[in-house]
Amino acid sequence: MALGILLPVLLLGRFLLVDRYEREVNLRVRVPMSQYTDMLSRALVVPLWNVDKEVASRFVQAVMRNPEVVRVTVEDESRNRFVHSEVLDRRSGTVLKDERPIILENRAIGLVTVELSTERVDQELRTDLLKLGAALLGQVGISFLLILLLFERRIMRPVLALRRATERLANGELREPVAWEREDEIGKLAQSLELMRQELARLIADRDVKNAELQQELNDRLRAEQALRSTEAKFTAIFQASPVAMKVLRKEQGYAVVDVNEAWERQFTATRAQVLSPEHRGRGLALWQDPADQQAVLDIIEHNGEVRGYEAWLHCGQHKRAILCDISGQLVDLGRETLIILVLEDITQKRHNEQEVLKLNTRLEQRVQERTQALETANKDLTAALENLQLAQSELIRTEKMAALGSLVAGIAHELNTPIGNAVMIASTLQHHGKELAEGAEKGLRRSVLDNFISNTRTGTDILMKNLSRASELVASFKQVAVDQTSVNRRMFALDETVAEIVLTMGPTIRRYGHQVLCQIPPKIIMDSYPGPLGQVLSNLINNAFIHAFDAKFKGTVTISARVTTPNVVELEVRDNGRGIAAEHLERIFDPFFTTKLGQGGSGLGLNIVYNLVTDVLGGSITVKSQPGEGCSFYLKLPQVVPVQAAPAELEQA
Repeated sequence: MALGILLPVLLLGRFLLVDRYEREVNLRVRVPMSQYTDMLSRALVVPLWNVDKEVASRFVQAVMRNPEVVRVTVEDESRNRFVHSEVLDRRSGTVLKDERPIILENRAIGLVTVELSTERVDQELRTDLLKLGAALLGQVGISFLLILLLFERRIMRPVLALRRATERLANGELREPVAWEREDEIGKLAQSLELMRQELARLIADRDVKNAELQQELNDRLRAEQALRSTEAKFTAIFQASPVAMKVLRKEQGYAVVDVNEAWERQFTATRAQVLSPEHRGRGLALWQDPADQQAVLDIIEHNGEVRGYEAWLHCGQHKRAILCDISGQLVDLGRETLIILVLEDITQKRHNEQEVLKLNTRLEQRVQERTQALETANKDLTAALENLQLAQSELIRTEKMAALGSLVAGIAHELNTPIGNAVMIASTLQHHGKELAEGAEKGLRRSVLDNFISNTRTGTDILMKNLSRASELVASFKQVAVDQTSVNRRMFALDETVAEIVLTMGPTIRRYGHQVLCQIPPKIIMDSYPGPLGQVLSNLINNAFIHAFDAKFKGTVTISARVTTPNVVELEVRDNGRGIAAEHLERIFDPFFTTKLGQGGSGLGLNIVYNLVTDVLGGSITVKSQPGEGCSFYLKLPQVVPVQAAPAELEQA
C-alpha cells in the first residue's frame, strides 16, 4: 500500500526533479561554462601569443567572479601552465570541465580549461527533496490510519485462520478439513488448501510405496558398489605387484602424478609419499634428465593415444644416478577424468651389455685385421716378382695415359685458341687487304680490285663473326648474373646455381671485407620467379651482415641454406655468426631510414628494400630471429612459382 501511494509520486517527482535539475545545471553551469571557455579561447589569442600574462590574468579573474567557477587554467602550446586561478573552497559537489584550444591562423597555440561546480544547484535540489519527503510521509500516515481498520477485519483475521490450517498441514495433521466463510480470494485460497490436503494424503500413501521400491534399489546399488570396490582392489593389487615400474598421471591436473607402484619405488629409490607430497605437488620429483623428453612423450600420447619404445635418461636416488629407460604408455579415458599410465623399464644394463658386445666385435675385427696383415706380409714376397712384371706394363700404360692426356690438353687448347686465333688471323687479313686497297686507291682503283676486296671482306667478316659468337657464348654465361641484377625478367632457374652465381659476382666485396660466404643449398630446387630481385635481396642481406654483424678484426661467416617446407614453398635462410640484434631493434629493422650505423656505412634503406622486394615482387614473407651475441638469421619463405603479377614500375625503370 505504501508503494501504491508513494511509487507514482516518487516516479513523477523524480522525473520532475531530474528535469528541473538538468535545466538548472544547463542554464547555470554548462551554458556559462561553454560561454566562458569560448570567450577565453578567443580573447587570449593575442596575450598568449605575446606572452602577456597580465592581460590574460585579467580575463581569467573576470571569469572567476562567478561564484560557481572553481578553476581556470591556460596552457601554452607545450602544455606548460601559462595562467592559473583556482578557489579550493568552491570545489564541492560535481565539478564539470570544458576545454577549448586557442587557435591562431588555423594552428593551436594553447589550451584553456574552465571548471564549474554544481554545489548551489545541488543544495536547492536537496531542499526540494526534503519538502517533498515531508509531504509524502504525512500522506502515507493518514492513509495508513484509514486503511488499517479495513485491513485488520477483511484480511488479517482470515489469514490467521489459514495460517493455523497450514501449520496443521505442515505437521502432517491431514484429517481435519480446511473451512472457509466467504467466496472471496481468501475463500478460494482455503479451497485450494483443502484440495492440497486431500492430494497430500494421496501422495503420502504413494510415497510409502515408492520408498519401499527405492530401498530395494538402494540395496542393489550397494551390492554393485561392493563388487566395484572388490574389482578395484584386484586391479590395485595387480598394479602394485607388477615387476615393471609404473606411474599414473592425471591430464586434468597438468599431468600430475597420482600414483606409483612398488616397482617404481624400488627402481627410483623414492617412496610414494615423497612423490605425492605437497612439496612436489605431484610433479614426480623432476626425474627427467631432459624436460624435452617428458614433453615429447606427452605430445606423442596426446596425438596417438599411446607411446611405444621411447628411450630417455632419468634420475634416481639422492645422488641423481642416471638410468636409461624404455618408456611405454597408454591414454585411458574414464569419463570424468583422463589418466595416462606410463611404464618405465630400466634398460641401462641392457644397453651396457650391447655396448660390451660391440666392443668384443670390434676387438674381433681388429684381430682379423692383424691376421690379414700378417697374411699380406707373407704374400708380399710372392707378389714381388709379379710387381716387377707389372712395372713394365704400368710404365707402358702410364706412357699411353700421358700421351692421351697431352692430346686432351692440346684439344682443349685448340678449342680455346681456334676461335680466338681465327679471329686474329681474319682481322689481320682484313687489315692487310684494307692497306692494299688504300695503296691501290692512290694509283687508281679498278672495279675488279674493289669487287675482290668486297668479296674477301664479306667472307672474312662471316668467319670473324662465327668465331667471335663462339667466344661470346662463354661471356654470355658469365653475364647472366649481371643481367638478372639489372632486370625483373621472370624465368625458371635452379636456386643453387643462381645463388652460387650471385656469390661469385660479390667476390671482390667478400675479399675486401675478409669474411666468408657459404652456400648450403641442395640441388634440384627449381623456381619460376624473378632472379634479379632475389639477387638484390641476397646482396643486401650479405652486405648488411658485413656492415652491422662483424667487427673490423672479426672474420665472420655468412651461411645461405634452403629447404622445401611445403609444396610450392621454399624457405631460404641467411645466417651469420656476428654480434646479433638488440631486442628493442628487432621490430624496427625493416623500417625505412632506421639504422644503427648512421654516418658509418649504413643508410637505413637496405633491409626496407629487402622487405619490399620479398613481399611485393617475390610474393613471399621475411622474418628475423636474433639474440645478442649469438648471430642473426633471416628466414625468407618464397613460392616456387610466383603468382602472376605486374613488376613494379620502379624496378622496370631500374
